[in-house]
Amino acid sequence: MSKAYEVMTRALATCAPDASVAHAAAIMRDRDIGNVLVVEDGKLRGIVTDRDLALRALTGEDDPLQTPIGKFMSPQVVTGEAGWSLEQVAKIMAKHQVRRLPIVQGGQLVGIVSLGDVALHGDRKDFVTKSLQAISTPRGISASGRSGRGGALIGFALVALATATIAWLNWNRHGKALRKQMVKSKLYHTAQ
Repeated sequence: MSKAYEVMTRALATCAPDASVAHAAAIMRDRDIGNVLVVEDGKLRGIVTDRDLALRALTGEDDPLQTPIGKFMSPQVVTGEAGWSLEQVAKIMAKHQVRRLPIVQGGQLVGIVSLGDVALHGDRKDFVTKSLQAISTPRGISASGRSGRGGALIGFALVALATATIAWLNWNRHGKALRKQMVKSKLYHTAQ
């Protein structure tokens, strides 16, 4: 069975706790990923996901350009070890319902294993399937007493919100220069 160190991603997307929310969102956009690891002095301090941005960072009154990502990161990060088998990794992912598991060795962040890595490199597909089911099963029960499927709909809505927010941040970054050009142009002034 493959080990975590054999399949983990070593080129990590990281930022410091004092980096802005907008900076973390830009990293996600530029790398086409859904999480950024918050690292200080080589040590993992937290993780921020696109869901964290959608639910907490961008729904309040905080300015994403000024607010530090450390305010919204999840500081209690479940981690794994480089020598773990992929089956151990999958069990921890299922137990904690996480899709990404940072790998720490000697207190230092060395990589991250995603559920996709487990699926691609796992020797036994049955534990991959069981892990995916455990991770995807809603924890809560609906008011009717049945486990709801509304979580998926909410998830899609949150991803859409996060995508729109990242697009806005991208427009805002490039839009400043464009707006300055528009103000200087005769076309802008004649339209006023």
